[in-house]
This record gives sequence, C-alpha cells and structure tokens, in this order.
Amino acid sequence: MDITYERLSGSLGSLLLVWAALEKSLRDEVACAYGSLPPKAYGIAAVLRTWTNLVIESQPATSLGPLLATSLRGQLQGPLDIRNGLCHGLVGISAASAQSPAQLHWEINNEAHAICWDELQQYLQWLSRLPRAISIISKLSMERLENRATNIAENREWWRSEFALDLPEP
Repeated sequence: MDITYERLSGSLGSLLLVWAALEKSLRDEVACAYGSLPPKAYGIAAVLRTWTNLVIESQPATSLGPLLATSLRGQLQGPLDIRNGLCHGLVGISAASAQSPAQLHWEINNEAHAICWDELQQYLQWLSRLPRAISIISKLSMERLENRATNIAENREWWRSEFALDLPEP
C-alpha cells in the first residue's frame, strides 16, 4: 500500500489524540486520588511520574500494581520521546517511495530522527489501549475475587497479552 502524505499526517493527528486521551486518564486518576491535580503533576512526564508513585505508595507490595505502573512508565519512555520530538521538532513528512517507507522526521538537540508508517501504527495500537490499563491499575484491589492484582503467573501473562506490558518474572 502506498502511504500518502495525507495518510501520514492524519496518523500524526491520531497520535496526538491518543496521547491526549492517555494524559487525560492519568490526570483523572491523580486528581481523583488527591482531590485535585497537584502542581507537581503538570506535563505528561510529570503526571506519569506522579501516577506511578501514587500506585506504588497506595498499593501493597504484594500487588502487581506497583510492578505494572513501573513497567508501563518505563515502556512509555520511548513513545514519549517520539511524541515530544514530533510535537517540538517536526521537520518533515515524506510519502512512501520505492526507496523508503513513509516517514515523519524530527530533530531534537541537533539530532535527526524518523518514524515510519508501520512503526507509528504499532504505537497507536498499543497506546490506544493504555487508558483502560491505567484505570485498571489505579483501582486494583487485593480484596476482590477474580482480580488481576495478585502476582501470579496467570495474571502476569494476562497483563502481557492484554496490554503488552513487559513484566519480569519474580
């Protein structure tokens, strides 16, 4: 399939919308826990850090919650760098050709970067599932039967398959 300039620029718009939904879900969870959004939680990286710390502090160490939040935060760093690069350093959009795939190009700190259509689609697919993961992780309860909070092999595999989280074995 030939990826046109319009399709790639449309995907850039989709990426920004997905990040907006992700940031909103994090802000909502943090605001719910604190009563309002604390000043330390402005900006996507800050609200992600605040949410991760909140999950770690509020859930028992035996819960998967702290591990899930930490893993999610770590896995989001690469896509966050791409988002920031595209938002703050976009320099071009190229359609697919016989020599190269369709790509978005950005420059940050005098360093050139690019992401191709297929890679961008994979990020979009993964990122679009994360608001649901954030909601579940934020509300994990060790007291409910049939929950995904207990650190057992079956639950770790569920989080891996449902949300592609890189969870280490205990």
